[in-house]
Amino acid sequence: MNAEKFMNVVRKYMNFEELTPTLLREFVEKIVVHECSYDENKTRRQNVEIYYSFVGKVDLPE
Repeated sequence: MNAEKFMNVVRKYMNFEELTPTLLREFVEKIVVHECSYDENKTRRQNVEIYYSFVGKVDLPE
């Protein structure tokens, strides 16, 4: 985990107005899309994990 490198990228893009391919390439290392599943109510669920450059996967509270 290299928080300083990540923060340098954050500082570089503090005031962006459009999500561009260049910005995404700098912030996102990889995106993992898991196979979908269905719960007991037939509701479709699909997990997606985003791994950020320099810091990896960040689990946000729900």
